[in-house]
Amino acid sequence: MPTLFCTGTKCCTNHQPVGRVSTEDNPECKDFVIIGNGPSGIALSYLLSGNWPYYSGVSQDEFLHTRLMVEPDLSLVEQDLEFLSDGLEGRSNNPVALLLDALQKPEADLGLEHPSLLEWKCKPEKKVDHVVLGRGRPGGIWQTLDGGLLTVSLGGWMELPNLCMRDWKESKQFKEANSELLSRRTSVANVSKYYTDYVEIMGLMENFRNHTVVTGVKQVKCEDICQTLEGNKSLRQDTAEMDIKFDEGSEEVFNVEMEDHVPDDISSQCSSLSQRRSVSVESCSPFVLPCSPSPNFLPSNSQTSRRCRFDNLNCDMQMSLESASSSQEPYFDTLPNWDPILNPSLFSCSYKQSPIFPNISSLQDYSRSLSENYRIRNKHCVGQLCSQETLFEVTGYEVETNQEGRKEMKQFKYLTKNVVLATGQTDEPNKLGAPGEEFPFVLHKLKELDDLVMAGKLTTNSDPVMIVGAGLSAADAIISAQGHGLPIAHVFRKSVSDPGLIFNKLPVALYPEYHSVHRMMASGSHTHAKLMKGHPVEKEYPSYRAWGETEIMEITKDRNVRLKGPGTNEMIQVSYIVVLIGASPDLSFLNEAERELGRIPGAVIDRNNPIDIDVYSHQSSNMPGLYAMGPLTGDNFVRFIQGGALAIASHVHHKEESSKDHLL
Repeated sequence: MPTLFCTGTKCCTNHQPVGRVSTEDNPECKDFVIIGNGPSGIALSYLLSGNWPYYSGVSQDEFLHTRLMVEPDLSLVEQDLEFLSDGLEGRSNNPVALLLDALQKPEADLGLEHPSLLEWKCKPEKKVDHVVLGRGRPGGIWQTLDGGLLTVSLGGWMELPNLCMRDWKESKQFKEANSELLSRRTSVANVSKYYTDYVEIMGLMENFRNHTVVTGVKQVKCEDICQTLEGNKSLRQDTAEMDIKFDEGSEEVFNVEMEDHVPDDISSQCSSLSQRRSVSVESCSPFVLPCSPSPNFLPSNSQTSRRCRFDNLNCDMQMSLESASSSQEPYFDTLPNWDPILNPSLFSCSYKQSPIFPNISSLQDYSRSLSENYRIRNKHCVGQLCSQETLFEVTGYEVETNQEGRKEMKQFKYLTKNVVLATGQTDEPNKLGAPGEEFPFVLHKLKELDDLVMAGKLTTNSDPVMIVGAGLSAADAIISAQGHGLPIAHVFRKSVSDPGLIFNKLPVALYPEYHSVHRMMASGSHTHAKLMKGHPVEKEYPSYRAWGETEIMEITKDRNVRLKGPGTNEMIQVSYIVVLIGASPDLSFLNEAERELGRIPGAVIDRNNPIDIDVYSHQSSNMPGLYAMGPLTGDNFVRFIQGGALAIASHVHHKEESSKDHLL
């Protein structure tokens, strides 16, 4: 048994790591394990590395500015985020996302590009020991997309904290294409390179473990961990010489020194792997010491006096695209005469919060009301935290290439107090559910179509390529196929004039390529021949045919597809089928716990059932210590996912401060 227990700077003998290699007998211990190395994971790693934002400008929102000036010398991480985000409205459901976006991209929804109102300061003493696990290079899904595509968002909206993309491009001497300069969008290739460079420029690489696959996340009791590690060490101690020493320092902690059979050749400033780093007081629980019984002075179900969740959210969970009236007007009459940048409900549901001061009629009254209200809130904003008697065990493997060029799988295991789900929503493509979808000529990725063209298996003389879907991914596939001169059969369930189609919400000036696809959908119907002076004329797009309001009923092994729609019940011959109807996250590593996390109990997590979180901390409402951010919580745009990083970093800071107060 250990002589004493772990502290924030010293480890008991049960938790001394033995080098970089992780085995089941020797897990690595981290305060945070972040699953996903896309923009969400990168932004969170930046904040957990001790980079904190400070308000340094003057917001055009006078009420927001007044709130921020109550504690002007404190970082946003240290302040009450619920108080600061009071009354903000915008495209995100998460108020902290609206807060950070209002300060990083002021007036962005008006199409303006004002400088950030934040100053970022590095505070090394605030670093949190963490690791970011990702399947590929930093950037996540952006590393797998066609680099020639343009982003849907403006280029500036793809930025991460404290690195302007314009400055980055100048430093790399990028030459933008005319399409990028005219539309203010940027290419996917630029974005993927920007995210990779960001990790290096910001000094975050030591926190990233790439090319990994997480296979399991489960909760384990601290007591069981200690017993397991104790048993494993007892076996090693049969052949090792024990040397009990008194470790000098301000804290009196005894350690049992043993020979390490694995050399420690890793030096990490943030994770301190070259030191005896393991489950500390902070990395196990603010109150529960991993090698000692739970203190008896804490209530088992402490309640915070701070309101941690919305009681009355005025949030329409249906996208505005679906809630609009079902007009059946001709295509050209349905195009909006407004720029969607001005429409706060273009891509996601809007958020409107009931203000704390509903009866304040002037800025002066509002300002006078802040001091007393802030003192009352600040007194109880953290409250007592429930004791945490369990840790998370994260297992998986890392794919490495040996000297012979062969890929090898190296298993790992982490013990951590906190797990962050930042995997996004694009792991598993959605399926049609039609008979025959399992045939190899049915594809679910645009890249697979491009690979077939490059391999010469698809040519202009091939049977039509069937593209299924009416979103932007399907439009990208149509653009790609058209560029290769392939015949196209386009099948989608909605009407061309359906206001729910994303094309009806995009301005022509910013997205000309998508409006070209929409025109093709409107004029390429197989049921309506184009007439001029009463006589049929050649179609504008002769190699393209569209079947709107149509479903696939069956796919046969000889590549025939049966379609059913209004006035349509036919079988057509195709070469390949590309199904692009959205995607869902793969959270299978959570096992049955996944169905406990959503807003709809018992249902899997998807776009319609995001993870239920406390909006001010992004901690799961059903599983303490588990956090989620990004698309898993409804934020699908890079400019908003960073608010989740701020919420998590702030929650960690306040938990740390609270644990210090209780240990005094």
